[in-house]
Amino acid sequence: EKAKLEAKSGELTSDISVADSKIGELAGAIATGETDLKNAALIREKEAADFAEGEKELVDGVKTLGHAIGVLEKEMAKNPAALAQVDTTQADKTLQALSVVLDAASFAGTDKRKLQSLLQAQQEIADDDA
Repeated sequence: EKAKLEAKSGELTSDISVADSKIGELAGAIATGETDLKNAALIREKEAADFAEGEKELVDGVKTLGHAIGVLEKEMAKNPAALAQVDTTQADKTLQALSVVLDAASFAGTDKRKLQSLLQAQQEIADDDA
């Protein structure tokens, strides 16, 4: 009977050692997971801040463009030929500046091409008139 109990005690001691080892492994995995979670949260916070900043810039750009369109529409309503009277000597610089603005505002490629075509057509008309 004593030998049987000693054998059982040895078996249970072995089980305890295995369980302790497993607990150590799991504790390490939990610590790694918590560190990864903290890092991911920091990355997400930074990305959210970057997104909010970019979104604010785009919204401001859209508002500015909307205001500019409104001003142009008002002026065109007053004098439809006003756009034809625009000084086109600086048109290339204007096209480059608009290209930068459009790129920054992430306009769709087709919208960007339409606007550039309109400006280039206006420049060609002005060049023909000169």
